[in-house]
Amino acid sequence: MSSSQVKFGIVGGAGRRGLVHLKVLKTFKDAHVKAICDIDEARLRKVAEAYKVNAYTDLDEMLNKENLDAVVISTPTPVHISQTLKCLEKGLDVLLEKPISLSLAEAKKLYDAVKRSNCFVVVGFQSRYSNIVREIENILDRDTLSMLHGFWYWTIPIVGWIRRRSMGGGQIVDQAIHLIDLYRLFAGEVEKVYAVYTERGRDTEEDRATGFDNWASYVVAFRFKNGVVGGLCTTYALYPNIFPIPEGVKLEDRATAESAVMIDIICREMLIRYVHGKEVRVYQRGKETRVIRLEGDSTVNMLRAFVEAVQTRDKTLIRTPYEDSFRTMAVALAANFSAERGAVVDLDAFISSEG
Repeated sequence: MSSSQVKFGIVGGAGRRGLVHLKVLKTFKDAHVKAICDIDEARLRKVAEAYKVNAYTDLDEMLNKENLDAVVISTPTPVHISQTLKCLEKGLDVLLEKPISLSLAEAKKLYDAVKRSNCFVVVGFQSRYSNIVREIENILDRDTLSMLHGFWYWTIPIVGWIRRRSMGGGQIVDQAIHLIDLYRLFAGEVEKVYAVYTERGRDTEEDRATGFDNWASYVVAFRFKNGVVGGLCTTYALYPNIFPIPEGVKLEDRATAESAVMIDIICREMLIRYVHGKEVRVYQRGKETRVIRLEGDSTVNMLRAFVEAVQTRDKTLIRTPYEDSFRTMAVALAANFSAERGAVVDLDAFISSEG
């Protein structure tokens, strides 16, 4: 298409994440959000009126009535595949929020549909679009990369449906999948996965009263095809803002050790510490510690790249194409499979056999 405005629809546009996309796209001169779709009619009408967009409670109706170029899908995970397939049938480019699906078999159907189409399907792993992740790619010594270790300390999810394992898939699939995606970016493809999870720590009546029905804590071990090893520890057992910023202390001066989300990337005599949403620190023998601060907003960067890709059809702008993100999702689902069965999972065999 030409460089004229990209006409958008947003599915789940009145929800927490959908509203983020709506607000960002509204700031772009070359994007026009024409309509949003949401099943919460009261919230839908309120948002549609505030942002002057058309409102729909039915996706098919929106796709049939609106002349769109692209769609953002920000809905509960179990409906991602069916909604994306409908958009592809209309010839629309899609930005699909992670995780792709809880079913590898369903995700394979979409994989095949994407390969057959001329449409972009971009997955919402926005961290790949940040300056600090790009800087790690430049700094990283892949020849001596030895280990990755990360953690994500969290609490009961804010969004109700994510609290249920049957809807959200657990923290590794729904949230820490962002870190798994970065592991793959830095270390390459995963060969084997082994995971152990526990409900201990979030298994009381008080927890269940919130609608929480999920694992509480997660430990995953990875072996990559190049011999690199990795570990990931995550939890829902803690509480919000566990590391508050003391009064009078600027965000950029907060100790990196107090971040609740980090990855340590270990190469020969070099430690690269990725502090999610903040900075990268590089420690090397005989050199001063180097600090690279986060610049801008990675979601804005991702949407900017998506709009330009839709306009120009330049796929090199897309850092999270479906075909690549599919493997990130497969790693997360393999971790769940391993935890449920108590077995090491060979990723290629898992992808081939599932579905």
